[in-house]
Amino acid sequence: MTLPPVPILKEMNDVPLTRKLLTQALYDLSERLYRSFKRQVRLVVHGGAVMVLHPSLSHRESTQDVDYLHRSFVSEYRALGFPDAGQRLRTCIAETAHKFVLGADWMNDHADVALPWALECAIILLPLSQIRFARKC
Repeated sequence: MTLPPVPILKEMNDVPLTRKLLTQALYDLSERLYRSFKRQVRLVVHGGAVMVLHPSLSHRESTQDVDYLHRSFVSEYRALGFPDAGQRLRTCIAETAHKFVLGADWMNDHADVALPWALECAIILLPLSQIRFARKC
């Protein structure tokens, strides 16, 4: 499969990613990923974007980027028969950035370098509605 060329983007994102814009951009990314992989994919995001999107954490109105786990995504989808999973993902991210005039780093894996590698892992996914947060004052 030949991938389309990655669009030229500004290096740094300077567009505030509000809940509305994040929802639109992530929906667009989701559609692109589905077309590229011909299946629903799982992509783990963390950091400020989660705080912007979570309804109980309304104290944060925007973020500059979406942090995601790239290594685990690539590992999982290579095992499922997608040797170019990382490039497919990065192409979809860049295309979404181009559509919404975002910087190349709007969605990045910079935090991956600080995360340990695991030999085995168990994934437990809970719907966001089931996660409870304790507020300490």
